[in-house]
Order: sequence, then C-alpha cells, then structure tokens
Amino acid sequence: MNIGGAVVYGIIVVLSYIYAIKKSKSNSKKAFKKGGVQFLKQLPMLISIFLIVGLFNEFVPKSVVMAFVGKGNETLSILSSAIFGTIVMGPVSSAYPLGALLLKKGATLTATAIFLNSWVMVGFVTIPYEISVFGRRFTLTRNILAFVGAIVIGILTGWALGGMTL
Repeated sequence: MNIGGAVVYGIIVVLSYIYAIKKSKSNSKKAFKKGGVQFLKQLPMLISIFLIVGLFNEFVPKSVVMAFVGKGNETLSILSSAIFGTIVMGPVSSAYPLGALLLKKGATLTATAIFLNSWVMVGFVTIPYEISVFGRRFTLTRNILAFVGAIVIGILTGWALGGMTL
C-alpha cells in the first residue's frame, strides 16, 4: 500500500478546499455539501468493494489463483481471466483492488491485465439490456470484439510491462 501517495492526495484535497473557501465561501459550502452527499451515496459501494476483496483474500487460496491464472498453462490463464472478468459486474473501481490481490496471490501480469480489460470492455451481465437498446447483432458483435480485444490488449500489456509473462 502506498501511504505516501495517499498523504499527498489528502494534502492536495485540503489545500484545494482552503483555496475554494478563500475564493468563495458560499460556492465552497455548496460544493462541500454536494461532495458529502456524493460520498454518502458511494459509501455502500466502497464498503461492498472492501468486503468482496476481503472475502476473496480470505477464502480463495493462492494455489487456486496460481492454478487458473498463474504461470504454466497459458491457454487456461488467458481464458479463465477473460471469462472471470467478463462475468463479474460492478464499478471499475472495484476491479483494481481485486486485480492487485490477484497479482499478490500469484496471477501473472498478463492474466491480471486481461481480467481488468474484460471487466471494463465486455458486458455479459448487461447483454439483455444492451440488446433491447442496440439490437442483437450489434450487441453480440460488440461483445465478441470486446472479448477478443480484452485478450489482445492484456497480452500486449503483459508483454510491454512484464516481458510477456503468462
């Protein structure tokens, strides 16, 4: 965990609020109130993210992660990380802590990148809604291309950042 980054971020936020208050008290009051309301709206999501990551950390052994997305079977690693990222749903902000945990438990950089990309790009859970809005052909084509694209981008990310370690 990068405590230094959090401290710097906190200092920037505090200095921004001080600047805003000096610039306009009434506008900064409104902004602070809006920010507080938004924070309270996001709080249940943040709590659930921490809960999911904690449960994953506690109940999914390193050996399971290594078997599916660790070094060894490249094909299984690519497909399982892409499928897992495709089916999981939630805000992208919850994917990053889970991705960090995957790396910590022995997942390869490539598998983790594929997982994160498929989470963001493919909308398996939202397919029925997407079909109702955009039509079957467009939705299926978009999701298939996004699935393949997530794999390609993940492999390229692994290659660029880690020397293509699957």
